[in-house]
Amino acid sequence: MKVFFLGGYSEKGRAGLLDSSYEARLTAVTAMVERACGKLTSLSYLQGKYDVIAEVEVDCVETAVGIREVMLLSGAWNEILVMPEFDLDKAVAAAKAVGTYAMPGEE
Repeated sequence: MKVFFLGGYSEKGRAGLLDSSYEARLTAVTAMVERACGKLTSLSYLQGKYDVIAEVEVDCVETAVGIREVMLLSGAWNEILVMPEFDLDKAVAAAKAVGTYAMPGEE
């Protein structure tokens, strides 16, 4: 499954970039993802609230969450969002099957 990681570095993580490079980060992230039997598809640095986006292929969302937890424990990150892709047609079908949601107090 395809998962996107969107992350914002901590001050410590940003400071570490001064002694690193894109190639060094790419090598480190690739090795980490491969240890989880995944594949890094792309890694891009961003301007704005978030610093990095990575596209990763993993077997399940639980693997992605495990990767996220290890990354957060490193202290290099303030925030990492894990955003798995999904099948829009299945989501629409589920929404149509559900039909309505009763507001609290209007059950």
